[in-house]
Amino acid sequence: MNREHQRLIQQFVLGTIDRRSFIKRAAALGLAAPMVGSLLLSTPRGAGAQDAAPQPSAPRPDGTPAPDDQQILRLAVSGPFRMDPPANTTGLWALQSLVFQGLARVEAGNEIVPGVADTWEANADLTSWTFKLNPNAKFSDGSPITAEDVKWTWEWFSRPASASVGSERIANTIVGYDAVRAETAETLEGIVVVDPQTVTFNLSVTDPVFLAKASSYNTAVLKRDNVESGGAEWWRSPVTSGFFKVTEYTPGDTGTMTLERNEYWWRDPAKLSRLEFQLIADTQTQQVMYDNNELDSIACSPAEFAQAIKPDGDRNADLFWAPVDATWYFGFFIEKAPFDDEEVRQAFAHAVDRQLLSSAVLGGLYPPQTRILPPTIPCGGTEMFQPEYDVEKAKQLLSESSYGGPDGFPKTTILVSEPGGATAPGIWGRMAQAIQQQLSENLGVEVEVVRKVYGSLAEQQQEARAIDGGVIFRLSFGVPIPDPSYMVGIVKSGPTNAAGFNNPEIDALVDQAAIETDETKRCELFTQIDQMASEGAIFLAPFRGSAASFFKPNVRGIAINMGSFEAIVHKLYIATE
Repeated sequence: MNREHQRLIQQFVLGTIDRRSFIKRAAALGLAAPMVGSLLLSTPRGAGAQDAAPQPSAPRPDGTPAPDDQQILRLAVSGPFRMDPPANTTGLWALQSLVFQGLARVEAGNEIVPGVADTWEANADLTSWTFKLNPNAKFSDGSPITAEDVKWTWEWFSRPASASVGSERIANTIVGYDAVRAETAETLEGIVVVDPQTVTFNLSVTDPVFLAKASSYNTAVLKRDNVESGGAEWWRSPVTSGFFKVTEYTPGDTGTMTLERNEYWWRDPAKLSRLEFQLIADTQTQQVMYDNNELDSIACSPAEFAQAIKPDGDRNADLFWAPVDATWYFGFFIEKAPFDDEEVRQAFAHAVDRQLLSSAVLGGLYPPQTRILPPTIPCGGTEMFQPEYDVEKAKQLLSESSYGGPDGFPKTTILVSEPGGATAPGIWGRMAQAIQQQLSENLGVEVEVVRKVYGSLAEQQQEARAIDGGVIFRLSFGVPIPDPSYMVGIVKSGPTNAAGFNNPEIDALVDQAAIETDETKRCELFTQIDQMASEGAIFLAPFRGSAASFFKPNVRGIAINMGSFEAIVHKLYIATE
């Protein structure tokens, strides 16, 4: 993207030229159509730039709670329902931390509070952790939750049959994990049931973050006979262990699911008596239903956000948004050439103007990320570790790489998991096309965008391996535990590393940080890891996540936890007008 393009975009965003003039000049200058379309969508007629960056929403004032039979929240989801904590393969992962309950749980502000367990303690070297369960803890069918249930849940989570996500970083330090994972043993030797309300976890190494791991929604306590008798789809009729229970589930393209307050929940009950979910894939249908008062909340897209933050914007009074501890990124498939070359990755990263992309395509909803660990996470910060936009440096790095410059450089393919063909590009499709133009103009390399729905990450990786040349794809990750170790799956080599990144020096630092108990030294290690991975351009274009939704005015108690509104839904309530 050249300086004329940037000047034109700045003039339009600032409101110094009108829409018609912008379209004409954009066509004359050859500005990419996706960029033009995104700017027109994100900048309403007659609107100029914001005087300052938009500020997160202030808390709504408290109101008088409506009667209990009116404490109903109606929500739309765009993907299928699956109440399966170990697998957490859908957008309802955060809600599962409330429908099911682990030994501990994470509340707003990354505070770890009691879940099934009331108390916990560790030995001096943090190799043994003992949890005391609440004696009143019960499943949603009224049966007691015992230490045996906890032990079986962690064993199920560790087995491949559970299709679990993240057991390699959550349960891996428990004695006997490798054998259970390899299916040469059925029980975790390190978990000892002391009595019905006491369970001890014996670990193979010092683990200073095991409590945070025990608060992960992935390890929420399950009822054994419910899982075993239900087969592969046991989660269609789950017996739950948290604030809510599932009382209705209808699968299909227009599926529905109803959650009701769990009368056997032993701590402060949820304020809402019922949650009603509808599967509505089409966002325009969601908007119509919301405006017709058939839904109480819907997600806000970047284009809608750019208008809603303006005082006279559509649904301005209903918008609630805040930055979250998550990363949305376009990243390199580092497993193969040419992106196994660090100088090539750095060249590409320096060639992308992320600030411009954030404003023009993402409506400012997702700002550029400066480093992996955000300031809200222990050991995080705001230092600029990610390569900054610098076209001359990008060209220099590419010329200094093993390829010597753009001549003869292999074609790069950007994979975006969304419908392709004649279907209009979605927000990330438009972002990919804007990146395509910047890389082509700034580095002189050939870039193709492929839009296609992938059923899984493995399917996307398989295609990346089969494609000739380099591959870039879009992924995201959140913060499943309130600890800097959550980024290990991104930066350390191994099966959880989607990009195939492999740096032995970083691997050694990760291993060292995993057993370091001095918080200052531990933070120094994680900061070093963050800096090395970011400066080494593990990402092409990372953006910090945000959560933005529209809520009807009578919905109160709105907040964000673990990057999601759903993880705090037990505190929402309906107020009287």
